[in-house]
Amino acid sequence: MKYNGFFVKSYLAVFLICFLCSCKGGNEEQLPVDFVWDRVACEECKMALSDPHYSAQVIDLNGKAYYFDDIGCAILWLVRQPWKDGARIWVNDFQTGQWIDAETANWIYGDPKTPMGYGFAATSSPVEEKMDFKTVLKWMVIGKHLVNENLSKHLDE
Repeated sequence: MKYNGFFVKSYLAVFLICFLCSCKGGNEEQLPVDFVWDRVACEECKMALSDPHYSAQVIDLNGKAYYFDDIGCAILWLVRQPWKDGARIWVNDFQTGQWIDAETANWIYGDPKTPMGYGFAATSSPVEEKMDFKTVLKWMVIGKHLVNENLSKHLDE
């Protein structure tokens, strides 16, 4: 049986298109990615992620996740990335451990239990004296966080 060259090329083209589409990333919505606690290291400080109440994930434009033990580490790392404006940031709700969008979270400042001591904690629950995420970003960039406040106190003594 002789095959028509046009049909063979057409079938190959359809196969190639289907194959390439099936290899696509898979996290276009930039959702948080599951991982094994204590088996993933923070991109910034290299500490293992072990506390499901203060961790963060930065998801890039391709859907790749980068993991952080503290939102402070995530911000310090993210500001150095050329694609930072397209990133989506997820954080653990410090009360429930669930992943929540950093942009819509209610933020508090002064939590002494954060892994790296920056003091920022997020929740989806209503809180008194809440901060928005833009303020958290600004304070981290200018160095207004518990690490520096505590260092200042110790240096003054």
